Amino acid sequence: MNVWGKVLAVMVVIAGLASMVLTAKLIAVRNSWTAKSQTFAKNYEAAAKQAREAAEQRQLVLHELERMNREWGTDFRAAGGVQTQPLNPAQGTLEVALGAGAGLVEKQLVHGFEIKADGTSVYRGPFYVFGPPQAERSAMQPAWRIRPGEPGTWQAGRWRWRGSMPAGYTQNFDELMANFTKSDETLADRNASTAIQDKLIADATLALQRRQAELVGGEELPKDEVVPPEYRLGLVSTLEATEEERNSVLLEIDALRRQVRATRNAVVQLQQENVALTQKLPGGNTYDK
Repeated sequence: MNVWGKVLAVMVVIAGLASMVLTAKLIAVRNSWTAKSQTFAKNYEAAAKQAREAAEQRQLVLHELERMNREWGTDFRAAGGVQTQPLNPAQGTLEVALGAGAGLVEKQLVHGFEIKADGTSVYRGPFYVFGPPQAERSAMQPAWRIRPGEPGTWQAGRWRWRGSMPAGYTQNFDELMANFTKSDETLADRNASTAIQDKLIADATLALQRRQAELVGGEELPKDEVVPPEYRLGLVSTLEATEEERNSVLLEIDALRRQVRATRNAVVQLQQENVALTQKLPGGNTYDK
């Protein structure tokens, strides 16, 4: 074998070894891609299943949202709410930046939600569109009997307005208003009863003052001199004066009695002295006989 034959043989051997190495690497790469393709197929199938489930869930949520929106009616709101401000706190009327342009008509019933600073909302109640609405403005009047001081808690700012509410929410509101009405009626009855009791107490106090005046005197009694003293000065004062008069009479009687007793004693003593003197006279014994 010549030199070129040896060189070609060596090259063939090297090429064979290289082909073996490359073939091994090719098989490894093919196996890797085969495994990846199988994993990708499984992942794709799982992702496709999740996507279908997510689409179905989204559709259910959309249907639920649509159903809820139907229960809540038309959403009369701009970005962040509708500018609303109280007009007459005593009557609870509001001025709202909504009008005929938003589809409002006179006497339409809508529901107002006041938006707080923290983003939460408070349901204020149902309102009627009061009077013909303007293009971008209308007046609202409460559709229920407001409680004293209630409109004073309403703040000017942005409100949400809805065309209707679910029956459960309105039922709770109606029950609350009914309870308030019953409480107001009960309070009115108790106030009326208290007023009657106060009047009875006042009448009894006047009667008591009159009776006390009749006993001890007072401004309530007449001052006319023709009226007997017990009706002008009171029974106690009249009795005291009568007792003073009686005591004076008793003292006078006692003094007279003492004077009579002293006079009688003096007469008796004088008689005794006269008897003694007559006995000393001649024939005094005859006098004794």
